[in-house]
Amino acid sequence: MESLTINIIKPDALPILEGMEHAGLISFPDKEIKQKNLAQLLRGSISISRAREMIETISKERAEYQPVW
Repeated sequence: MESLTINIIKPDALPILEGMEHAGLISFPDKEIKQKNLAQLLRGSISISRAREMIETISKERAEYQPVW
């Protein structure tokens, strides 16, 4: 196995490299976990209507939950 260091010039290249890693063609060394704004990272991953449905379902489940202590 050969190791290379690369500089990614355009962020669009990262998904291509991640796809190659998923296909087993390359591997990334353990990545350092960076603090990222999770809300910004996930923005647009689900529709607004689906998010509202999820919030309603969670609220309903929380209201019905009775701890057994």
